[in-house]
Amino acid sequence: MRMATRALAVLVVAVAGCASGPGAPDRAPTAGGGGTPSSGRTGVEPAAVISPRPAGTAELQPLPARPARCPLPPDSHDDLRASDVATAWRTLWVDRARGAMYQLAAAPDGTLWTTFSEEWEHGGVLWVREGGVRRRDGGGAWQTFRIPPLPRRGPQNYVALAAASADQAWLFGNAGDGKGADTIGIVSTYASGRWRSETLAKPVGGTIGWGDTAARSVGAGRAWAVNGRVGLLWTGQEWQYHPLPIEAGALSSEGEHVWAVSGEQSRQPAAARWEQAGWRLIGVPVLETPRHDVSRAVLRDVGVIGPDDVWLVGGVSWLMEHEYDDGEPLMRGRPVALHWNGSSWTCNWGPPGSSLPRPAWGTTTFGQAEPDGRGGLWALGRGDLLWHLSGGRWTRHRIPAPSGYTARVTSLARRPGTSQVYAVGAVVAEKDNGFEVSHAALWRTG
Repeated sequence: MRMATRALAVLVVAVAGCASGPGAPDRAPTAGGGGTPSSGRTGVEPAAVISPRPAGTAELQPLPARPARCPLPPDSHDDLRASDVATAWRTLWVDRARGAMYQLAAAPDGTLWTTFSEEWEHGGVLWVREGGVRRRDGGGAWQTFRIPPLPRRGPQNYVALAAASADQAWLFGNAGDGKGADTIGIVSTYASGRWRSETLAKPVGGTIGWGDTAARSVGAGRAWAVNGRVGLLWTGQEWQYHPLPIEAGALSSEGEHVWAVSGEQSRQPAAARWEQAGWRLIGVPVLETPRHDVSRAVLRDVGVIGPDDVWLVGGVSWLMEHEYDDGEPLMRGRPVALHWNGSSWTCNWGPPGSSLPRPAWGTTTFGQAEPDGRGGLWALGRGDLLWHLSGGRWTRHRIPAPSGYTARVTSLARRPGTSQVYAVGAVVAEKDNGFEVSHAALWRTG
């Protein structure tokens, strides 16, 4: 599943004054506990052992797209016909301290893992930095982990997270050599009560751990990470390299059924399915775009409900030449949800939207998607608005936030085997000087 990313390293902006944060309905995470320091910085750089493409893995025959195209309908056409309803989401926790949460993974045992940032003021300046990883147990208690640095490497930037339990998690990112060169992908693994960081050899390390990496636990101690045409599978004993037939940037699974789609950055929407013998390209219809100089089609995420019940979400967007939104060219678009029934696709177009902040215009394309555990689907329309498909009907749900704040969801994750779906991000308020103050937040439905 594609998770929202943010390259933090260190971000510094000038601010004046201070804003008070919202109250916290739950206890705050413990600070600093649980981290494992680097083992002495011996100068030996730990490297993950990656098996080459396993013998017997075949290049599978692609399945053609049926239909071949999704024509862009008139503006008055709306396949989704969503209605606004009382939200099914509730706030579980808002941090008293400043910051935000980003990638999210939910394990079958109820454990939540998430990456987070911290922000604080000093000398009239607001500082923001990557904080590490938080783990929330089934009782609501948090623990914070600092990831051990690699010898002779600069700051480690993490972009994807997967988890199988309270005792097993994987974090993918990259780190430079401290001199501005030789940046390589890394994997940090949590097992036996500690984190271990390792570099990934090329060609895997030249792709996995970079900006569009997606990761997901697929049960029985197994996990996938994909980016571009590189797939990396943890079998429970070793990492295996598997090439993909598409440029991938998002993942979803249900049981043994694993799908990847092109994701946020790819200019060619595509999908692939894992079939034990290898990845098979599943042809998707071409999403028709209007005739504008700057337009694009994207499939941002995939939700696997069953082998013959798969949803791809995204949309088309374009810039208007002579219309502006706060000084920037106005973006218009239409969300789309493609449904796979095992042999063909159905194109479901949403209503036109734009980048204007008015609620009726907020959704240009769908973002992340996650099955709801009841045969339906959640899809992120924008930071504070989720669309829900249930029983063939679409509805829209506003994410709650304290008075004076706006919700900003960055990642969704369902606890496997349940209808519990979680969201992380932040509640955000704008100060009088125009700068934002954010507090990490956790929500749940189901």
